[in-house]
Amino acid sequence: MQSYTYENIETDEHLPVHLFLHSTHQVPNHWHDSIEILFVLKGKLQLFTKDRYTELNEEDLFLINANDIHAIEAEENNLVLALQIPIAYLIQVEPLIDRMSFLCNSAAYGRGEQMAFDELRALLAEMMLLHNKRPQGFALRIQSLLLNLTYLLVQNFRVTDQSSEKLDNKHRERLLRITSYVKENYNRSINVQQLAQQEYLTVPYLSRFFKEYMGTSFTKYVNAVRLDKAVKDMILTNLSITQIAHDHGFPNLKSFNAVFKEFYRQTPGEYRKTILDGRSVFQKHSTHHFNYFEMNPSHAFESLFKYLPSKAVQEAPILQGAQHVNKRIENVKIGAASPTKVAHTWKTLMTVGKAKEVLYAEVQRHIQRVQREIGFSYIRFHGIFDDDMMIYGVNERGEVSLNFAYCDLLFDFLLSSGLKPFLELSFLPKELAGPDSTTVFYKKSYVGSPIDLGKWNEMIHQFIKHYVRKYGIHEVRQWYFEVWNEPDIHIFWPDTYEAYCELFVSTHRTIKSIHPEFRVGGPGLLSITLMREEWVTRFLRDVQARQAEPDFISFHSYPYDDAIGFSTDIQIDFERFPNLIFQSIELTANAEYLSQVIAKLKETVAASALSGRPELHMTEWNATGSHRDLVNDTCYKAAYIVKNVLENMDELHSFGYWTATDLLEEFKLSSELFHGGLGLMTYNGIPKAAFFAYKFLAKLGNQCVSRGEGYYVASSDRGLQILMYAYVNMDAMYRKGEASFISRTNRYDVFEEAAPTELRLELMGIQPGTYRLIRHKLNQLNGSAFDLWVKMGSPAHLDADALAYLTQASCPELTVETIVIDSSGMYTLVSTLSPHEVQLVELIE
Repeated sequence: MQSYTYENIETDEHLPVHLFLHSTHQVPNHWHDSIEILFVLKGKLQLFTKDRYTELNEEDLFLINANDIHAIEAEENNLVLALQIPIAYLIQVEPLIDRMSFLCNSAAYGRGEQMAFDELRALLAEMMLLHNKRPQGFALRIQSLLLNLTYLLVQNFRVTDQSSEKLDNKHRERLLRITSYVKENYNRSINVQQLAQQEYLTVPYLSRFFKEYMGTSFTKYVNAVRLDKAVKDMILTNLSITQIAHDHGFPNLKSFNAVFKEFYRQTPGEYRKTILDGRSVFQKHSTHHFNYFEMNPSHAFESLFKYLPSKAVQEAPILQGAQHVNKRIENVKIGAASPTKVAHTWKTLMTVGKAKEVLYAEVQRHIQRVQREIGFSYIRFHGIFDDDMMIYGVNERGEVSLNFAYCDLLFDFLLSSGLKPFLELSFLPKELAGPDSTTVFYKKSYVGSPIDLGKWNEMIHQFIKHYVRKYGIHEVRQWYFEVWNEPDIHIFWPDTYEAYCELFVSTHRTIKSIHPEFRVGGPGLLSITLMREEWVTRFLRDVQARQAEPDFISFHSYPYDDAIGFSTDIQIDFERFPNLIFQSIELTANAEYLSQVIAKLKETVAASALSGRPELHMTEWNATGSHRDLVNDTCYKAAYIVKNVLENMDELHSFGYWTATDLLEEFKLSSELFHGGLGLMTYNGIPKAAFFAYKFLAKLGNQCVSRGEGYYVASSDRGLQILMYAYVNMDAMYRKGEASFISRTNRYDVFEEAAPTELRLELMGIQPGTYRLIRHKLNQLNGSAFDLWVKMGSPAHLDADALAYLTQASCPELTVETIVIDSSGMYTLVSTLSPHEVQLVELIE
C-alpha cells in the first residue's frame, strides 16, 4: 500500500503562493490543498498521479489539481520550477474554482499545439524573474500575473470530469487536523487515544479512516514524518544517531534503525557515510555548484527565460534604474562629539597566491603598485615549503638539509617593499609527504600530515633560525607564523582532526623554543566551519590543555550558505575533478554575513578558557571563492569591499583580501583578460574597480566622525573625507549558481534590481571658510577597466597601445569645486549613486 502524505504549503513572504526551484530524485506520494504547476527546466522526471504515469522532459509543463495524490521520481539531474497556489487564495479570485478540475499536460501535445502552454510558460518566466530580481512593487506585479494565469487556466484547461478521489470538505478538514497534530507532536509520544477523542471517534474507526484516505497506517505515517525530520539532522548536523533518534520521537535506537532500514534499505550509519562521501555529493548536487576555482554554470534557465515577453533585462542600460531614485537624508554633526580613533586594521594584510609566484617580475610589479598607492604592512601566501621553493632535502646520512636561496630572494624583496611575512606554514615538501599523499592546485602542493613529524619540526626550526641570523631577532619577532591552511576541509587536510592538533602543538612548541615571543597561531578555518562553532571550541580547548595556546586565531570568510548541508569532510577525486573544492553550496543572501561571522568568532573565543585574548586575523576574505566568477571584474566588487570594510572597521586585527592579483597558479591561467579572477588587478597589471575601492579607503583619516547606512565620514589634518557606496546583492538565481543572465560582456543582470540612490548628508559644525571639494566617482562609466574594455569592443587580444590606454583610462572620475561655508557651519552634500557605485568626497580647507 502506498503512503499518501499531506503537505502543508507555506506561501512565500509578501506573496499568497509558493514559487520555487528544486532538483529532485524522489518525492513520495503526497497531496495538498494547492494547485501545483511543474515546469521542467533541465533533465526529466516521472510523475505519478491517480495511478497514471507521465514522463516529463525539458520544457514540459504539468498541472496537478488540488488534493490529487501524486509522486515524483527521477534518475538524472534535473531542475524544476514549481508554482503552488492555495485553493483558499484562488477562491477569493474565482469562488467556484474549488469545484473545477484542470487538465494541463504539454507532453501530450505536439510542437504545433503548444501556444496555450507557451502563454503559461511566459507568465511563469516573468514571475520567476520578478521573484528573484525583486524590483519595487514586484509582489503586486506577480499577483497581477497570477490573475492572468488563473484566467488562462479557467479558459483553456478546465475539464468537467470530477475525480472520485477528491475529498469532501468534512473528511479533508479531519485529515488536516490529524496530520497537523502529528507534525506538531512528532518529536514526543503520540497519544492515538487522545487524538481519537478529540475527533469524537473510536481508535479503530480513526485507524480505518486514516488508512482509507491516506493509503497507509497511522503508525507508518507518524514514522515517515519522524524519519523525514531525522534525515535532515543526519545530513546537516554532527549529532550522534542515538541523539537524533531521541530528538525526533523514536522510542529507542533499535526502533529508529528498523524504520530507517525499511525505508532506505540501509542503516542510519551507512546512509550518513554514503551522503558524506564526495562522489555521492557530487552526483546528488551537480545541477548547481560553486567551485573554489571556477564556476561551471548550468544555464538551465535558458529554457525558461526564452519565453519572456521581452529581452528588456538582457538589454538593460549600463546605469540601471534611471527611472526612479531612492532619496535619503542623513544629519551628520561635525565636532558635536569626540570622533573615534581608527587604526585601519584592514591595511594590515594583503595576500597573493603562492610563495614562488612572488619571485615573478610581474607579480612583484603588482605588489609594488599596491604598496605605492594603498600600502599594507604584511603579506600572506601559500606554499612556502612547496618543492618549487627548493627548501627541503635529506643528505646521504638521512639528515635534514635545507636550501634558503629562493626564500632569501623572496623575503629580501618583501622587506624592501615595506612588507613583513605573515607566514602560512604549508604545504609539504614531497619527501615529507609520503607515498600515499594527495595534492591540490594546478601547480601541485602536497597536503596532509608529514610522514616524519620530527623532520618537519627540524625544518621549521632551521628555517626560523636562519632568518633570525639573517634579519635579527627584533625583525622576526614581528612576523606571524600560521600553522597550515583550512585544516577543516578534507582537500587541504586529508587526515584527522587529532593529527592536525598534533601538528599545531608540535609546531607551536618548536617555534616557541626559539623565542617565546614569536607569534604562532591558526588554524585558518573557513567561515562555514566557524559558524558551526564546534570545531573552534574543541580546538581551543584541546591546544590549551597541551599548553599550546595560539597567539592569534585566523579564519577565512567566503559567504556560502551552510543551510543546505555543506560538509567539510567531503573527499574529492582530483584526478576526475581537478578544479573542484566547494560543491553544491550557495552564496548566502545575507548581506551582513561578514559582520555575523566576526561576532560569532568573538563570542566563541570569549567563551573559551584561554588564559589570554588572542589576536583575530581574517587571512582570506572575498565575496566568492571562485576564480572564475565573472562578477569579480565588475563594479560590484568595489561596493562589496567598501561596505564590508566600513561596517567592520577595526573589528579584527587584519582583513586579508584574497587576492592582490589575478596572476596566480592555483589553477591554469585563463586566456581571457577579464575571466572573473579574484585579484585587485588583472594578470597583466590593469587595476580593476576593486583596486580603486582600496585606494579610496586608504584616503580616509584616522578619526571616525560619523557613519551610517551607505556612508562613512572621517577626518584628518587635511580635512574631511566622506566615503559613500551603493551596494546591491546578487539575485537568488545567481547565488544558486545559475548563470543564464551573465556573459563575457554583460555582467550586471545577475543582481537584484535597484534604483540610483540620492544621499543628502547635512554636515554641521564645520569651521567657516573656503574649501576645495574634491569628488572621486567609481562606477561603470569611470574607474572600471572591465566596462571600458566592453566599450572598446571587448577585444580578445590587446596590443601595446590598447593595453596602455586601458590601464591609463580606467581611473575614477575626479572633479574639483570651491565652496564657501558661512558662519552657520553647515553644508549639505548631495550625491547620487548608481547601483554598485562608490564615491569619495574630500573637503579640504
